[in-house]
Amino acid sequence: MGAAKPKPGVLDNFRIHGRASCAKAIRNGWVAAMVSASLTALLAGVGLFKQPSDAKLDYFLDPWLFVDVALLLVVAFFVYRKSRVAATILVIYFLAGRILLISELGAAASSGTLLAIVFFLFYVTAMRGTYIGHRAYRTPAAGAGSGEAA
Repeated sequence: MGAAKPKPGVLDNFRIHGRASCAKAIRNGWVAAMVSASLTALLAGVGLFKQPSDAKLDYFLDPWLFVDVALLLVVAFFVYRKSRVAATILVIYFLAGRILLISELGAAASSGTLLAIVFFLFYVTAMRGTYIGHRAYRTPAAGAGSGEAA
């Protein structure tokens, strides 16, 4: 009997060590973007019907968040298509949003820090997966490099 394989840990979702893990990282990244877009759409939808008096809730229940939803959906689609540019934009957009949130709400923005770290890890890993996938696992075009002229 051989040695049993160790159980994969939570951080194994963020390691890239082959073609399959690149694909998994990219999939996890665009799925995380879709989850973020869904949650944001839910909050923006509630904001259409409620006008909270609390400044913190008013920030999260703003109908203008539908613009954020549209941008997230577009970027998620291109991450799904393995776009390095879209994956990089997703990371930058997320960081810019967190910086804006912290500057607007201050200490009140710290309530979702753990969830933000998880999303950030998924986005960065997807970005790494697109770059590694394009560099190491991209199949060359037919006839490319064979020295044949068209």
